[in-house]
Amino acid sequence: MNLDTHTSSLDVLIVYDSVRSGKRAKELCDRLGQQIAPDRKLNFSVWSLSALQLPTLAQAAASEAEHAALLIVAVNGDKTWPRPVRNCLYWCARGIRAADGALVAQLHGIQKVDEELCPAYGCLRQVAHYNGIRFFSEVVELPDDELDYSLKAVHARAQPNTSLLEAILPRYGEDKPRSL
Repeated sequence: MNLDTHTSSLDVLIVYDSVRSGKRAKELCDRLGQQIAPDRKLNFSVWSLSALQLPTLAQAAASEAEHAALLIVAVNGDKTWPRPVRNCLYWCARGIRAADGALVAQLHGIQKVDEELCPAYGCLRQVAHYNGIRFFSEVVELPDDELDYSLKAVHARAQPNTSLLEAILPRYGEDKPRSL
């Protein structure tokens, strides 16, 4: 990341889908700031995914991204987004590219082993690749005291990952019998 262009401050754009994920993104940003720019002030621009569905606000976020060196997207990894949100993320990444910046995906609601199979990871990685910027990701797994132990939540976590099955099954062909 080219930090020399930001002498006294570092601009960061945070996109989040819930208050909890926004808070965790801010914590990540604070940690990164201490490591990569300890003597610089961090300037945050914070946007919710729901706001980015509105064209005027999406344009404002993309405009702010032109000054940022880091785009942190903190979201539930299993969710897909409407086209206006995806478009806005492409525009924001284009702005980050001007600062030789990076996109960081902070994924919630998934397990680490499912990271590369989740929709949010795939979309954000594609956004970064298309815009020629670096891409990093981390999975934030909830601590035991924050896990939802309702019957519905436990049942959902116990279901097989169909996206993994869809990725594996084509390798074996449809005609061949499968043995487990």
